[in-house]
Amino acid sequence: MNDHRILYGDVWAGLLSLEDNSIDCVVTSPPYWAQRDYGFKGQIGSEPSLSDYLATLVNVFHLLRQKIKPQGVFFLNIGDKYLSKYGNTPLAMIPYKLAYHLVQDGWILEDTIIWFKTNHMPASVKNRLTNTYEPIFVLSKNESNYYNEFKGKNTFSNILKVPLQPVPYKHMATYPEKLIESLLKLGFPNKALVLDPFAGSGTTCKAVQNVSEGYFNPIKMRSIMIEAHKDYVKIIKKRCKIKTKFIEKIPYKSYKTQSLSKRPPFLAKEEKNLLDFNIEPNNIIIKVFEEPEEFNYFIPLLYNDSVIDALDDDGICFLGLPNHEIKDIFDITQLNNHGWIIRNMIVVPQGNDWIPIIMLVKDIKSVRYKFNLDSIRVDHQYEISENWNDIDFIGYRVERSQSLFKNPEKGLIGKILSHYLNGLPRWIVVKWESAEYSLEEVVTDSGKLKLIKMVCPECKAELKRYHHYKNMISCPTCSLQLWRDVKSIPNLIEVNPRIIPEYQHEELEIIEKNTSIDYNGKFKDVDRINIGQSPGARVSVEERFFSVKRYYNVKQSMISDYLNLYRIKNGLTKNALTNKFPLGYKHTVGHWLRKDMGGSLPKFEDLMKLNELLDLDQVYINYISRTELKLQTVLADSRGKNPGDFLDLPISDVIDMLKRVGEY
Repeated sequence: MNDHRILYGDVWAGLLSLEDNSIDCVVTSPPYWAQRDYGFKGQIGSEPSLSDYLATLVNVFHLLRQKIKPQGVFFLNIGDKYLSKYGNTPLAMIPYKLAYHLVQDGWILEDTIIWFKTNHMPASVKNRLTNTYEPIFVLSKNESNYYNEFKGKNTFSNILKVPLQPVPYKHMATYPEKLIESLLKLGFPNKALVLDPFAGSGTTCKAVQNVSEGYFNPIKMRSIMIEAHKDYVKIIKKRCKIKTKFIEKIPYKSYKTQSLSKRPPFLAKEEKNLLDFNIEPNNIIIKVFEEPEEFNYFIPLLYNDSVIDALDDDGICFLGLPNHEIKDIFDITQLNNHGWIIRNMIVVPQGNDWIPIIMLVKDIKSVRYKFNLDSIRVDHQYEISENWNDIDFIGYRVERSQSLFKNPEKGLIGKILSHYLNGLPRWIVVKWESAEYSLEEVVTDSGKLKLIKMVCPECKAELKRYHHYKNMISCPTCSLQLWRDVKSIPNLIEVNPRIIPEYQHEELEIIEKNTSIDYNGKFKDVDRINIGQSPGARVSVEERFFSVKRYYNVKQSMISDYLNLYRIKNGLTKNALTNKFPLGYKHTVGHWLRKDMGGSLPKFEDLMKLNELLDLDQVYINYISRTELKLQTVLADSRGKNPGDFLDLPISDVIDMLKRVGEY
């Protein structure tokens, strides 16, 4: 028999073809749920619900357990995703739900190894930490196994820091060879048989070959790859140099999936309250429990009003779980849709192990929670220095979006009046489809101060807290109650007022420039869903253009109060104001006047109409309507990067960092 074989067929049929108790080690990463389209009917990951997906994998891995030797080990890598939901989007916690159900099905969870991706994909999210790691569950069918035997004789960390590995194949969900090589060196015998039931592009097989052919202490290993997609079978064959005679076609066999078992509701052992845990009402609640028992007493408080009432509606709760078990994390996962939303699971290394810190926000639509990313940004690994001096931006497309304008349109850059030092245009003339010309400012991350200053209208003292979406607040200096009427609205001062250069109008003839890349790489003609978040992949398929954005991060709840106070000043009910707009505005005006997540800001043309009706303050109009042009391309933020959800810091430093995200 050849040392490496491919079983070309469905995972269930492939597993049935194997002998029981024949596999020493399993390493795999099954298809993620609702993440990619692999192009064939019945593919795992296309189930209609997350519960169906988990049940399918539990069923498949139940059969897999029969194929593993009594001392065999199963390394399972699986990624998470955010679920679509109106309001705050929950982290599904898919890996930990799956691990819990596998334990319920009879597997032993020996360890959870964290794979930190040192060159992880950047993300543009600003209200949570970037996802930078994935768990690898170490599972077995007996307590006496290769992994435990190795662990009893060796000290090693449950953190693996391994960069993502670029591959030339059209397969985005590849883990790196070095990651798998690290796992294969954890105590397996010579001639061990390694299985990957979801082989993909064959990384597991290649890692087995690397370990077997290594210069230092090679471990002779064999492998079996199960793969259902014909294109990936071809990739494995070429990548791992497997001859056609060692590729076996496995006929499809149907199977039924049983429903998952349910964990009984968590019951409190005795009545406790927040004071027992030294927690006071606040906009940020951080609690790292010292013992699992303490956490077990705390869980019931999350299901009643104790913690919910103590946390501001726009606040964040962070819960740390040392010495955790999978049932503890699973209990936290059940909080999704029970008054809470999980936004992150932060990993903090401690010694050779790690502790999770769960980020929870309220499951409400009345307000967006506060998350001050700018207060915790960290420096990029390398200095960011873009050079645009060699690019002629004349003819680049400019877009006014429907989210800001009633009449969205496209334009072209016709003239550049000034540049930044790196060659990016600063002030430009745009010719729009309507034949209108406008002078626009391009703004970079480092080229502006998006600041406003609010002062008390009575005593002129600067206000650090100048608005709350729900509660009335007062000036701390003169005690004036703010936002009671138009006279008590804080005075708004632009810290960085716009200085518009002089420009003599002239007619311009402009030809649109094609900014798409002449690209022939591996993502050519690939469906967008399969490109993933790789910056390189996105640059390969997306054009560069400029879009019109709001200059300020306008606080919608404050503008809602502002418009309502001016409406009242002018003696208008909500219906009366609505009736001054066309019939199609029946619901739109109401959205301007509400402060929950259904609230919206007026489009620029509508703001001018509101000014005619209500005689608004010009400074507030400028605050709402000031725009900038932003170059739409894949760029690193010059202010620093999101620190990510793997925080390799002392726990005290992590707590200090988490406190800052709620400071405004």
